Amino acid sequence: MSNLLKTSIITPVYNQVNYIEATIQSVLGQHYANLEYIIVDGGSTDGTLEIIKKYESQIAHWISEPDNGMYDALHKGFALSTGEIMGWINSDDILLPNALNEVSKVFHDLHTVSWIQGLHTLINLKGDIIEVSKPRKFSQLQFLNNDYMWIQQESTFWRRSLWEKAGAKINTSLKLAGDFELWFRFFQHERLYNCNVSIGAWRKREGQLSEVFKDQYLEEVKHIINTYIKTPEQQKQLKKINTLKSYMLMLKKFKIVKANYLMSKMAKYYNVVDNEIFFSQVDQKFKTQ
Repeated sequence: MSNLLKTSIITPVYNQVNYIEATIQSVLGQHYANLEYIIVDGGSTDGTLEIIKKYESQIAHWISEPDNGMYDALHKGFALSTGEIMGWINSDDILLPNALNEVSKVFHDLHTVSWIQGLHTLINLKGDIIEVSKPRKFSQLQFLNNDYMWIQQESTFWRRSLWEKAGAKINTSLKLAGDFELWFRFFQHERLYNCNVSIGAWRKREGQLSEVFKDQYLEEVKHIINTYIKTPEQQKQLKKINTLKSYMLMLKKFKIVKANYLMSKMAKYYNVVDNEIFFSQVDQKFKTQ
């Protein structure tokens, strides 16, 4: 238990009878001895509650009451949580096998790392993995430059210390881009590290809010970025980045290849150099590079 950091997982749910059991099983099936699992239901009427009750002896807390949407439910859940490590898994997505052990080991081995994202994983309606890819590197400067697609929420975990530095809240005034707004606040305090580990999977299906209301999501994102007051140093860096982008487009137009050099320069400007975590077979621990 000494190496298993207490980990709080929140699942917000409303009328998701077709998928909630798979989500719950993916969390409880981690067999993680220091888990605090919290489910916040918005007052489901489709059989979701009956499924939750089947597992209530293994769930730390569960609530069922009307709310103001997913981010309101998440805010309630995180307010109840006490874990050193935090994350959420939506009611149609899943955690992948051994994910929590891997996440705990990363944070146990790397005391200076405050938040991570794992591999991007996509599943179909049956729960079969249909796509796995390495995540892109991101920084606050990229977000400020409208380069933010996408941090996969199901594979993102963070320390409570970062949560508290960033305000210890989910922005409940947002309907769609609450995840982006949280990442945006996190970036104001710590860098995001990429980890070559399978953590969570997003289920691709029809009718998802992220697809149906994508334009509205992007409008919320745009508002978050545009209302942030950039520092003089950030303005200076963004000017360098956009000049470099123009130069890269010109080289591409004339088919002059200097991609590796320019990309490394861009990574330096964006401050995403050395944002990788790898597992050392020699030391049997995670390290940064």
